[in-house]
Formats: sequence, structure tokens, C-alpha cells
Amino acid sequence: MPRVIIDDREIDVPEGFNMIQAAKLLGIEIPHFCYHPGLGVDGNCRLCFIEIDGVPKPQIACNTFARDGLRIRTDTEAVRDLRKAVLEFFFLNHPLDCPICDQSGECLLQDFYMRHGQYESRLDLPKVHKGKVVDVGPRVVLDAERCVLCTRCVRFCDKISGTGELRVINRGNHSEIGVLPGKPLDNPYSLNTVDLCPVGALTSKDFRFKCRVWFLTTTRSICAGCGRGCNIYLEHYEEEAQRYRPRENQAVNRWWMCDDGRLTYKVLNEGRCEAPLRRGEEAPGSEVLDEIAAILREAGAGEGALAVLSPEMSNESLYAAKSFFERFLPLGKVVAGSLEPPGPEDDLLRRSDPYPNRRGCEALGLWVDDLKPVLARGGKLAIFVQSDLIDHDPSVRAMALGFEKRIALATNLSETTAVADLVYPVTPHSECDGTFTNFAGRVQRFRRGMTPRGDALPVMEILRRVGASSGHDFGWVNLNAIWKEMARTVPGLAGLSPAAIGDQGIEMGPAGGLNAPGEGA
Repeated sequence: MPRVIIDDREIDVPEGFNMIQAAKLLGIEIPHFCYHPGLGVDGNCRLCFIEIDGVPKPQIACNTFARDGLRIRTDTEAVRDLRKAVLEFFFLNHPLDCPICDQSGECLLQDFYMRHGQYESRLDLPKVHKGKVVDVGPRVVLDAERCVLCTRCVRFCDKISGTGELRVINRGNHSEIGVLPGKPLDNPYSLNTVDLCPVGALTSKDFRFKCRVWFLTTTRSICAGCGRGCNIYLEHYEEEAQRYRPRENQAVNRWWMCDDGRLTYKVLNEGRCEAPLRRGEEAPGSEVLDEIAAILREAGAGEGALAVLSPEMSNESLYAAKSFFERFLPLGKVVAGSLEPPGPEDDLLRRSDPYPNRRGCEALGLWVDDLKPVLARGGKLAIFVQSDLIDHDPSVRAMALGFEKRIALATNLSETTAVADLVYPVTPHSECDGTFTNFAGRVQRFRRGMTPRGDALPVMEILRRVGASSGHDFGWVNLNAIWKEMARTVPGLAGLSPAAIGDQGIEMGPAGGLNAPGEGA
């Protein structure tokens, strides 16, 4: 690897790295707007000036690539003066509306100006005014006066989504971002332009004026919107999920995520099942758990019991439920499946599989492609664990009613919980720890971000309490304990642990081993 010297510190950097990337390895931030590693070099903002030994004029860091012996300086007096001058130009027409700007608190222009700004304005002419609250698409609003014309959004639509809706229109200081006539910003990845915008020019209609970012708590998590399993930041405030943002993982979603996946955070807030129910009426949790235990003891004495697990469940919950029901319902059947129709799929990220953990169900030998014949048999007892079957196919309502008793362990209220005799609330992935296995066999970890709502418990804890009510010592005390058993018994997970998974995930091996971990694992 080339060895470069940055501010008198030597470092070996990967071939092809530019000086913004190389300096970041040393913890040095070179201010920039237009450069983004997923979009390449554009060189239009001129903010990332550096000095190079032996070169008479300052150069831009984004277009200066590593070569052996290169020596640069990022914090000289000349560099600081250049940054001040460039930032002064940005502020000639930029409105000073930080108190009402959605980007306030995570605005690069604010951050850079506080460090490098020219605080005494020399502007003696009226500012050029541009469009405010411009509706450029169904999910994005533009404030053209705030735009610094970094063109990240334009290049995203050209290079990544391939839809090309955005362009720079007009000339000189009247230049601004705009949409082509009759072609709004309406591609499936449009909200990535909001992430890319370094200022408050492009904002999300969904998040606009909802919450100040400094109030948000951020948790590393996984999007449960499809089989891709995009790495995300779950951001929440006062136990309410506020938004998802993509988290970089080069092996899964790079820097991006789709708009539909972003909005799946809403099911974490809306229509939640928060209290145990007995035939639609709230009941004490201990009584409901005791009744579930009694029904299981009775059903375990004969055939006709069915447990339907959901590909929304974590690997840990699936394993616990499989072990539990096979023990308590030895003559019954334990399956996992879905009745939700396939979603859209494309060559960028979206997968038609609408669930995050079908691959985990398959690894445990639970997956059934067609649930209807299994449900149509009827019997003594049906247990639905996070499975909203009737919501996705109303025709199975009669099949569910063909069972004498029905129990639902549910995250959200649904048509399935409406026909259940007993319901106990379950935590979603935002309120517990666990893992999903994506379509490519990559095991990825999510972390608890919020406090469980109402009486909701993780599936493992519910089953442990039901087992205890029947006098059985069943369950695991924590995530590591269940993983020790899973690593011994589940093909593809040999030697795996939560620590080995890391923040970037790790691939299941095809024959019980593990492939090389991803970056950061």
C-alpha cells in the first residue's frame, strides 16, 4: 500500500484512496461538500484544499490520490484562509434560518463555518432569493436558497438510481437544483438525496419539523422491510421511533436504502399490541400466561396442534420457539411461513421477499412455502407467533377458526389477534436484541433501542414464563447462552457468537462453517 505523510504523520493507505479518505484514517477531517465515496470525485465545492509538498499551488484533497511518498498538510495558515474564503462565498446568498431548518444540528455548513468561518460579513448587496418549500416529489421538499450546489443529489439520481430527475438549472449565482418538467423526484430511493444533502436544502416530508436531531437517540439496527436486511440507524425519542437512516455496510447496502424500507419504522409505533388479551378484553398477564400453559399441556397429549412462526422473528426467537413447541407439542407441527405477497425487486437493493429472516427459518428447517394446506387441516390448537396471516389473506380466517383454541403472540394488533382466544404482546426488533439472516446468508445483529411497550416481552421470555408455569425449567438467560446452543446445533452457525457477528455481520458457511467476516466484524 502507498505510504503517505499527512501533517507529519505517516500512514499506509489502500490503493485508490484520496486524501479525504486517507486523512480520515488518522482522525483528521478535511471539510468538503461535494465529495462522497459512493458518488466519486466532482471537485465543485473547492472546500477541501490542502497543500502538497513540492506543488506550488493548493490542491483539492478529493482529487489527490495516494501515492508512495506523498506529503500533504491540511491545517496550514494558507489552507485555513482558503476555507474561510470559500465558506464566505457559500454564505453570500445562504439564508440565516438555522433556528427553523430541519438540518440544524447535523448541518455540515454549520459545523465547518464554526471552525473556519469569516464571521464579519462583507456583503453589501441584497441576497439572491430562490424557491422556498418547493415540492419536488412525493417524499422530498426543496429549499433552493439553502442549497450549496454540491450536486450530490444530481449525481445520485444519475449514477445510483439511474432515474436522472434532478438537474442544475440557470447560471451564475442564480443556479439552483430543479426537477425536469413533468418528472418529479419519485424514484424508489429518493430519500437518499436527503441523507446526501450536507445542508437543509432537501428535507424529508415524513421527518420535516417532527423532532430536533439533538433529542434523538441512535441505535444500530437492521431494516426489517425485506430480505436484504439493510444496515440502519434507528433514531428514536421518548420511546417513539422517528426515522431510519442507512448505515454503511459495503457487503449489504453500501450507503443506501429504499424509501419503502425507511418508512417501515411506523409499525414500531402504530397499532401496537401492548396488553395481554382474553377474547379481546385486557387481562392480567400472569393469568394469560397460566392459561396458555394449561392449554399447551392439554394439547400436548394428542395430535392436532400447530405452531406457525413468522419470518419477522429473530434467529434466537425462532430457535427458542422451535425447541419449546417441539417439547410441549410432541405430536403437533411447528412451521414458519408467510402469506404476504411478494414486493417489488430491483438490481440495486430491494428484494421481493417482504420478510427479514426467511433464510433463518430455512436454516432451522421450519420454512413451508404454502401454509394454506397446513392451516386447512384444523385441529385442537393453533399458535400464531408474530404471524399476521389473516391480514395478508382474509380467506384463511375460516381456516384459523377451524382450530378449537387459538393463541397469538403478537407485536401489533391484527385480524389474526382478533380471532385469538388469548393474546400476549411481543417486542419488535427495536425493543430487544437479536439477529436476522438475510437472503444471501449473512447473519446481522440488531440491538435494543427502546423500552418494551406495555407488557410486551421478547418471545424467549414469554416461553420461559409459560414453561415455568408448567413446572419446566425452559429457556436461556441471555443472548450468549442461546447462541452457544445454536452454534452447536444449527448448520452454518458453527463457532458463531454475537461478538463475532460485530456491526457488519458475518456470512453463514455452506457446510456448517463460516465465511470470512465482513469489514468491522
